[in-house]
Amino acid sequence: MNAFKARLRRAAQQSYGLFLRVAQNLLGPDQTKILDARLRFHRKLNLKNPQTLADKVSYLSIHGLPPLASTCTDKWAVRDYVASKGLSDILIPVYGTAVERAQDVDFDRLPERFVLKATHGCRMNYICTDKTRLDLAQCRKTMDRWLRTTYGTYSMEPHYRTIPHRVYCETFLAPPEDLVDYKIHCIHGTPTFILACSQRGGAAGQASSVAMRLYDPQWKPIDGLRSFGGHVPGSGLIPRPERLSQMLEVAKTLSADFDFVRVDLYQVDGKVYFGELTFTPANGVFASYQDWLLENQGKMLHLRPKNI
Repeated sequence: MNAFKARLRRAAQQSYGLFLRVAQNLLGPDQTKILDARLRFHRKLNLKNPQTLADKVSYLSIHGLPPLASTCTDKWAVRDYVASKGLSDILIPVYGTAVERAQDVDFDRLPERFVLKATHGCRMNYICTDKTRLDLAQCRKTMDRWLRTTYGTYSMEPHYRTIPHRVYCETFLAPPEDLVDYKIHCIHGTPTFILACSQRGGAAGQASSVAMRLYDPQWKPIDGLRSFGGHVPGSGLIPRPERLSQMLEVAKTLSADFDFVRVDLYQVDGKVYFGELTFTPANGVFASYQDWLLENQGKMLHLRPKNI
């Protein structure tokens, strides 16, 4: 039944991607983005006179992202960018290199626990906690599906479309349910708020549900979230991370070249690790955020003449 539902979801996704391509030909990218935001995320965007963070990030995704953004969205290529900033010590160790075919992943050389990732999209991660119980055929099938998918065609995030389709393998840091993902949102090189994601759950190899909490850079809680899909505001508080100051400095360094970017970091056993750079969190629409927060954050993000 789960496999059947998954096939239905993929078929619906492909159909929706075709719908968006037709809509862009008829309406143009701005109107299609507005339509997509209303249909999928129930959020109204203003791209003629952007005001909120969702308006402005969505506008930038269509009109104002530099080529470097596509390079840094690539989960493999961004490693060179992080290293160029003098931060190679926070990169998660990898096994081998990125490959273009699932059959080129040499499972015999991988340890008992590892994480497979695609370079060119979101929610393309396969977490293996015990290789002896791994369904190898199903895992390769999943990677093949990733490699056939051009993420930007159905997400209205055009900077994804130019990323080479590859997969690679990272070191397993911690079980998903134990790992806290610190997503530091930065505007003009300054961290403005942190989304802390924890208690991840989902099907084998995947992570589809998550509890979220918001904090300011001083780790003061912010009540600015709402439930959407499998993402729900978490209860209770997450302890202030031991390496918060270091994480904020890393975020400043990695965001300095961009008007807006989210810097994702982890802290495991007292050490900071780099996750990814994201220029359009939640498709740039921020469906899980309350309107007041997006309005306040939007005031901080100034669209420059090159963007408009």
